[in-house]
Amino acid sequence: MKVKSLLIFLLLLSGTGVFAQDTKTITGIVTDSRDVPLPGAEVKVIDKENYTVTDFDGNFSLEVSQGETIRVTYLGFQAYTFTIDTQDTYNVILQDEASELEEVVVIGYGNQKRSDITGAVVSVDSEDITKQPALTPMQSIQGKVAGVNIIANDSPGATPTVMVRGLGTAEGGRDPFYVVDGQPVQDIRSINPNDIESIDFLKGASYANIYGIRAANGVILITTKKGKKGKPTFNIESYYGVRSVLNKVDMANASQYTQYFNEESAAVGGFQLQPNQQFNTDWFDELLQIGNISNNSFSVSGATDAVNYFFSYNYYEEEGILRDNKYSRGTIRSNNTFHVLDDKLRIIPNVNISYTNEAPKPFGSFTNAYRQSPLVPVYYDNGRFAQSYVNQTTGIVGYQGAEGESIGRLYPHGNPVADVFYQDQDINTLTLQGQVAAELDIAEGLTFTGRFGATQFYSENKEFSEIRERWLDSDPRRTVTQFEAGRVDTDGDGTISTEFANNSYSVINANYFRWNLEGFLTYTTSVGDHNISATAGISRENFGGREELNAQAYDVFQEKRLRNLSRRTSSFFDNTVNQTINQSTNLQSYFGRVEYDYAKKYFLRAVLRRDGTSDFVTGENYFDNFPAFSVGWTLTKEEFLSNNELLTNLKLFGGWGKLGNANVPFNVQQVETNGGSGNQNYVFGPSQTLIYGASFGSPVEPLRWEVTEEWEAGFDFGLLDNKLTGTIDYYNRRNTNAIINVRNTLNSAAEGNFLAQAAEVSNVGFEGLVNWKDNIGDNFTYSIGVNVSTNKNTVENVVSGYDGATGGSLGNGQITKRLKEGEPLFSWWMYEADGVWQNQDEIDNNASIGNAAPGHLRYVDQNGDGAIDDRDKKYFGSYIPTYNYGVNINVNYKQFDLSVAGFGVGGNKVYNGLANTRLGGENVTQETFNNRWTGDSSTNSAPGANRDSYASSYWLEKGDYFRINNMTLGYTFNEISFLNRARMYFTVQNPFMFTKYSGFTPELNQDGDPTSTTGIELSAYPTTKTFIFGVNLQL
Repeated sequence: MKVKSLLIFLLLLSGTGVFAQDTKTITGIVTDSRDVPLPGAEVKVIDKENYTVTDFDGNFSLEVSQGETIRVTYLGFQAYTFTIDTQDTYNVILQDEASELEEVVVIGYGNQKRSDITGAVVSVDSEDITKQPALTPMQSIQGKVAGVNIIANDSPGATPTVMVRGLGTAEGGRDPFYVVDGQPVQDIRSINPNDIESIDFLKGASYANIYGIRAANGVILITTKKGKKGKPTFNIESYYGVRSVLNKVDMANASQYTQYFNEESAAVGGFQLQPNQQFNTDWFDELLQIGNISNNSFSVSGATDAVNYFFSYNYYEEEGILRDNKYSRGTIRSNNTFHVLDDKLRIIPNVNISYTNEAPKPFGSFTNAYRQSPLVPVYYDNGRFAQSYVNQTTGIVGYQGAEGESIGRLYPHGNPVADVFYQDQDINTLTLQGQVAAELDIAEGLTFTGRFGATQFYSENKEFSEIRERWLDSDPRRTVTQFEAGRVDTDGDGTISTEFANNSYSVINANYFRWNLEGFLTYTTSVGDHNISATAGISRENFGGREELNAQAYDVFQEKRLRNLSRRTSSFFDNTVNQTINQSTNLQSYFGRVEYDYAKKYFLRAVLRRDGTSDFVTGENYFDNFPAFSVGWTLTKEEFLSNNELLTNLKLFGGWGKLGNANVPFNVQQVETNGGSGNQNYVFGPSQTLIYGASFGSPVEPLRWEVTEEWEAGFDFGLLDNKLTGTIDYYNRRNTNAIINVRNTLNSAAEGNFLAQAAEVSNVGFEGLVNWKDNIGDNFTYSIGVNVSTNKNTVENVVSGYDGATGGSLGNGQITKRLKEGEPLFSWWMYEADGVWQNQDEIDNNASIGNAAPGHLRYVDQNGDGAIDDRDKKYFGSYIPTYNYGVNINVNYKQFDLSVAGFGVGGNKVYNGLANTRLGGENVTQETFNNRWTGDSSTNSAPGANRDSYASSYWLEKGDYFRINNMTLGYTFNEISFLNRARMYFTVQNPFMFTKYSGFTPELNQDGDPTSTTGIELSAYPTTKTFIFGVNLQL
């Protein structure tokens, strides 16, 4: 019986085994890493003659058994294997067969394999760009490129500031040179990020110098997408998001403000505010809103033997955290390649059309809201915007008062909500960009390329100002009758002040045109292990010409659709029209490049660019030569490392190059006169008659382009079959003739400042990039990337007596920066705070400044002369970070994908101008209120309510921060009805920022001008956090 039972059990077990081996049909789609279907891919069961091939759309169907291993192969791609489990659908993404070292990099007037690169060239592909949705691609790749510091600006329509290897100029242009598909562009906002295939950064001079006098700030090459062979592919992307302020500053409430105001006022003998007043306004709550962004994109691409085609349309729309602060952009792109004469001739026309509409709002409203007293309401009962009026007799905030009572103001600043409401401005632009290129294969290895590109830009800026409403709102006691009285010509001179116009309406129309024409020959050949590539060409470009027409009218119709310069409601005021025409610049260039390698082991590269520009045509020589060279040595090609199992790749490289910056200001000879009592006039003769004279405004010092020279050296490495790869390099970049602003001495013939090439600016640093890529099993892949870069910025070799230029004005007579040899460019320069004056005895017995009083900051007498003045100011470093770093993590598990990116900077300082300049009844933060000095020995670390406004180190804070700038979780569905693929994702941008800075944001670059408020928080747009949901569809 036991034996029989055992036999039955074995039969059942055997039957189960047979059942497990039953076949089933699996389906799927095979695509490349760009979601393009791969027709003809082989899907085969390993060790069996059971296989199929994918159809035109990359689809396959195959009968298999559970547990079998499947291998997918396609020419030019890496094979992929997977094991059959309980799933019925398997979608396969094949990676290019070429390793990362065989990746082709765009280098300007040609391409080069990654393994052949002998300088600091970094590439970012479309996947990295589109993972972080943004208006411009530069916003999407912050923290992903070592040595490239991208400072974000979250205002609608803004572009970030990009610094490549530090800041090398004080007065010249600071932006990198952007080239899109070989065509120079002025504004990358016209490019839809979804249209971009790759971005290549030419950081070092040995590669960037192929662009000569425009390459001193680095070169950024953008390559847009082209169609690939196969059935037309349709892609649709849509996302929507909301955003709010990331770091909100807590301001003092009504009771705190009242106490703080009364302490300050009591110290100077002023009036006192009553406690328990009617309002407790949170001005930031009233000013700010939840902003939103939306984006919709469509593209179709494909190719036949005769033509490659790519067409896209994109519409992006955004409303900021200020009400009605809107920006929208639409783009249309068409990229085609026509193959003629058996593909010996390729004609490549590209067209990009971009149109924008912008409704800007004043960023000064952020500063104004910071200043506002919580005792002031947003509106009065009559509906008018409230102002900071106060009854100084009763101490009650408001504009009402009995006879004999004094009505004044807490401070002179207006209502920030009104500022935003009344700014009525529309800016519309249209950019037409086109290029036609032709590539002709003349002979084996010899190709001629010719390009002609042109850009036409139009803009219309309309601004309407409600003069009457603003006049009435500025003082609630004013009436319409009073305003109308001002519109009467009482003195009979036929004029009325425009102060009493109902409104004003201005229209500014501007347009510019630029074109470029270039042709070059490329020859490549190999003789045994000797490989040579040579390029030679000529380029001509015209840019910078601009025409602007500015017209203004008063008393036009208020309704938007009826506003017209020629249709007015009165004839009291004359229209004004001004026209400005700027002369264009012509650039003539010759360039050549030779690249040689032996057995892909030893590399030598030389470049020469000769540039001439019409801007300097009156000089002695308006042409200059820009040479460069670089060398490389792949050690892993040597026998002593060729069989190293740990070290897959090791390559040393080094180079030198000379770059130019022709975007520089000019000296203008001025002869100044004054019809009043100016310094040019004098009295003469017995009757002391006033004689009108003249003076030289500034001397005309001859200027040329700035010239930068750079050395760099580094190495590329790959370990463990290139799972771990990276690059480490050192650079030393020097602007050899930096232009600085020089102040004339009092006994000079000219009285104005002038520009002179009288200093050098150096940037020295290291860059490191490390990436780890691996997979765990068949369904889990991941990558981790870390990049770090350092930068030391120094002004050197200033001509004697020419330093001392100042900048960083706080708008209250205080400056915060100064140019000095041995310091960073426009280093912080101010008094060094050293505690707080506790009592009058301390002040009387020590060096002090101005009207020092107990509770004021105490400053160090640096030179010990018993007085505090400019000679006691000290240098405190720079707003420019001395290091920045990025972390990027990507994980894929089956159909799930997760990416996290972070970016940080350090070693710099930023100035809290919002907190420093709050005096005379303006509000303060709760932190300032809680930490303030309140009497002798109460604290020695923070000033009291009555304090001075001098620029000092007390308000200088660390600018270090680390920000998680992107977290994205996505899920991909394959083959849903008519869809090849659908991906849904959720993205959080800037969810966290780790910083000790007490203001809204330490990212304070404004326009990047080192002489202005860059690094100072005044009228700066706060950093925002954004939540986005999006969908990608492929048909």
